[in-house]
Amino acid sequence: MLSKKINHSFLIFHYLKKVFIKIQQFYVSKVIKQCGSHFRIYGSFYLQKPQKLIVGNNVTINDGVYINARGGITVGNDVSFSAGCKIVSTGLDVTKDKLNQSHIDKPIFIGNNVQIGTGAIILMGITIGDDVIIGAGSVVTKDIESNCIVVGNPAKILKKLKSENE
Repeated sequence: MLSKKINHSFLIFHYLKKVFIKIQQFYVSKVIKQCGSHFRIYGSFYLQKPQKLIVGNNVTINDGVYINARGGITVGNDVSFSAGCKIVSTGLDVTKDKLNQSHIDKPIFIGNNVQIGTGAIILMGITIGDDVIIGAGSVVTKDIESNCIVVGNPAKILKKLKSENE
């Protein structure tokens, strides 16, 4: 009897979690600056400054993703943010002689058909080309050209991919 109650409670919890995610997905699609079609969220995530986020078509955000759009973020079509990745368009200004903890904001541009791996970090001012895979745990500190796989800290090209024209 206890087993049936636990199973029933689990099913109710699972159902309510799915409902919450659908509500969150609807809310986020309305508060961000621009949202394309087929925007999907799978799990909870954190979003700062949604009014500075532009999202294309067929974008998915998985559980535990952190997006800070303070400097502006533009995401192309067919982009997937894997669990726990971080996209941060702001940082401390370390160009001054004295660290006064002032922030600088720089926009991030993510092209079409991009897969951002689990735990990857994309820092401010970065442009990522089309058809790119960013490996799990990679830290992107410089722009990434189109048609490649990047991995590591800092992220470097592991392999160039053939474009559709080749």
